[in-house]
Amino acid sequence: MAYEETYPWITVEVEVLNSALAKQTLQAGEADLALLSWLEEADKQHPNASEEPRWSQLFAHDGIAVIVHPAAPFTEMGLAHLQEIFRGRVQEWSGTVLTVVSREEGSGTRAAFESAVLSGYDTTLTAVVMPSSEAVIEYVARTPGAIGYVSTLRIQVALRPQESVVDGVRVLPVEGASLTTATLSDGSYPLSRPLYLVTIAEPVGEAREFAQWVLGSEGQAVVGRFQGR
Repeated sequence: MAYEETYPWITVEVEVLNSALAKQTLQAGEADLALLSWLEEADKQHPNASEEPRWSQLFAHDGIAVIVHPAAPFTEMGLAHLQEIFRGRVQEWSGTVLTVVSREEGSGTRAAFESAVLSGYDTTLTAVVMPSSEAVIEYVARTPGAIGYVSTLRIQVALRPQESVVDGVRVLPVEGASLTTATLSDGSYPLSRPLYLVTIAEPVGEAREFAQWVLGSEGQAVVGRFQGR
């Protein structure tokens, strides 16, 4: 990890959880900081009114890539069509039976996708539910007619549109916008979301030092390299 290279006397332990479990871990005092992709208004203050407000800072932006099996009959996708497919109202396209692949309840990626696409409707009960972006990619890659979504942090080809297929899946443009670093930065790609650095109260000690590094020029340079800027 870049931070440990700069400060070798510090050990940073990382555990990958969905947003709901990450919040629970933070509130239980089992983690100093969390990196979350979804903050509801109710989450901005601890449920116990005697506690200090939750501290959060935006540190990066992420996109949600819509992925399909390479043989799927799509060249791009509109938000209205995505809603119809993920609600289960469209189950076939150009003779191909569609399989909807979703993340599990509690996933920040799922919450952001449903907020942007479903407008309050539920994901179809016939969706195949996967516990991680990696599992979504693997399932879509081996299932003709499958369509799902993942964080671009898990599929970096989304930021290199000249490569149409990677890990056995194809990334679709949405509303005519390909998913690139430029379209994420200028807001023209419709499925983007902020990433937050979060603690229950303002961080202190080594947690504060780490947060300042992430939000400072050195940490942001690392974030930029990871996102392809």
